[in-house]
Amino acid sequence: MSQTDDSKPAGAQVTDAPQMPLFFTNVTGVNPAETPALRLDRAHGHGFAAKTQTVPIGLGEFDAAARTYPILYTTGPNPVPVALVGLDARGNLFVGPDGAWRADTYIPAYVRCFPFVLIDDPSSGSTFIGMEATASCLGNDVGDRLFEDGKPTQILNDTINLCTTVRDNINAAAAMARALAAEGLLEDEEAHVTFTGGGDLHIRGFQLLRTDRLDGVSDATFLEWRRRGWLGPIYAQLYSSAQWGRLIDLATIQRAAA
Repeated sequence: MSQTDDSKPAGAQVTDAPQMPLFFTNVTGVNPAETPALRLDRAHGHGFAAKTQTVPIGLGEFDAAARTYPILYTTGPNPVPVALVGLDARGNLFVGPDGAWRADTYIPAYVRCFPFVLIDDPSSGSTFIGMEATASCLGNDVGDRLFEDGKPTQILNDTINLCTTVRDNINAAAAMARALAAEGLLEDEEAHVTFTGGGDLHIRGFQLLRTDRLDGVSDATFLEWRRRGWLGPIYAQLYSSAQWGRLIDLATIQRAAA
């Protein structure tokens, strides 16, 4: 995971998701009465994700995500699985200056949901579809219409279905992470990366699964995990450690171009 150099490390921290959903700062409801001509233009790309270091992933994404990113677990009492997409404050190594996500790599489903997100209303017990009101991909002139005659188009219905699936998958992944933590299988880790061209950094605030402790899990628990479809994601996360090299290579290129 490291190369040779003696410069001082720069710190980087993998953190839990903020209270406002990742990528969102001004969420409003999607209401045809207020925005009847609203359109979605996906050609604007993924510039909104350029500064993030991690992206939450759902249970059904582990296999696909593990082919591109290291999968980590956040620290704290409620760990969640995340794909590591950047090594420091320079941000996402998979989003270029033009906002395009790197070709031939998996785009996490949470990213594909933007600028939409499901919002729970505790006062009414209901859930509604919200949007980032100032997102550059939303407007009245270009893109796919979200409403026709005051009713959702297929584009909006598909988006709502995607957001619902993503939320359910992320909740399922979080349940698995909590179960792993309860069995004592997750442990705090940190990574030290040293670049041959100069500089190094520490990545802190994440957990990894201790494979040497898996044998201590009871047969009943292991069978329950298999029933819940957790074994594939557990081993995919272990396999994903091979992707650290990819991130280091991309970070080295980024630093050389700076």
